[in-house]
Amino acid sequence: MTQDPALAIAIDVGGTKTAAATVDATGTLVRPKAKRPTPAHAGSEAVLDVIAGSITTQYERLDASRLAGIGIGTAGGVDTTTGRIVSSSDTFTGWLGTDVIAGLRARLPWAADLPIHVQNDVDAHAVGESWRGAGAGAASLLMLAVGTGIGAAHCVDGQVLRGAHSMAGEVGRLRIVPGDGLDLHPEPGPHTFENEAAGPAILHAYRVRGGPGEAARGQHVMKLARAGDPIAAEVVRTLGRRVGRVLSWLVLVLDPEVVVLGGGVPVRGSAWWDALESELRAGLPDAVADLPVKRAQQRNDAALLGAARDAFRLAGVATTDVPEEEPA
Repeated sequence: MTQDPALAIAIDVGGTKTAAATVDATGTLVRPKAKRPTPAHAGSEAVLDVIAGSITTQYERLDASRLAGIGIGTAGGVDTTTGRIVSSSDTFTGWLGTDVIAGLRARLPWAADLPIHVQNDVDAHAVGESWRGAGAGAASLLMLAVGTGIGAAHCVDGQVLRGAHSMAGEVGRLRIVPGDGLDLHPEPGPHTFENEAAGPAILHAYRVRGGPGEAARGQHVMKLARAGDPIAAEVVRTLGRRVGRVLSWLVLVLDPEVVVLGGGVPVRGSAWWDALESELRAGLPDAVADLPVKRAQQRNDAALLGAARDAFRLAGVATTDVPEEEPA
């Protein structure tokens, strides 16, 4: 009789919502994920309450004897050895310095001896895509997520290289001077990659260029570009090139086997994607001319899968690395 695979409770803490799921060691979500609003500006205690509540709901619905650990992906830089938040943006209030593991153990007495792994959300996305997504089977993967913010992660053999200070991949903080004629911030710098190229920058650029006021998000501008709006198309191409240029620098430093683009902005076939890829390839030597650039496949499930896989790893539970082929 085949034993049922081990389970992990996985949590993805975003600025607007917190998603939870139960994942088995084959990379399968064993039931539909559940979501709760994230009280991002109510302080760390309120956020920890939501995370703990989400975990408890999953726990009450599973066979506790199969539970191997808890994995969490969250916005912000995380010291994965302690579970403490070491950097945070203004998306969260009072998140910096939070000891996530201690906060959860205080709220979840039943989990006192259960392994808990906490990591940055983009890192979790990268692990999930490496395990069951666009990077499955690749020895190394560079993940670049472009949405409300910008973050990156580099996976080697399915594990994120986090750096000596748990800050590897915080590329949104890079100081850049675009020099492409589209000046979004005329005041003296420093200007960051995130402020100059993420989703909100697309909207800001559209307004700077005189676009009509009905667009409320960067994704709306992307849709206008697809519909033929010339201002939107110009903005989307310009900011796509910005991302492609920085991406070429990252590729030259890390030399990954595959690049995976995630977040709400990258859409394959869009003017943004085409401009990014053109600028990326222009900045690379012939030796990496055939570098695959893929759209993340797991989308909103990637961070949950990655959080679960690293929880299994912490617990010493083997996972299935390559999906089994479907019977003929």
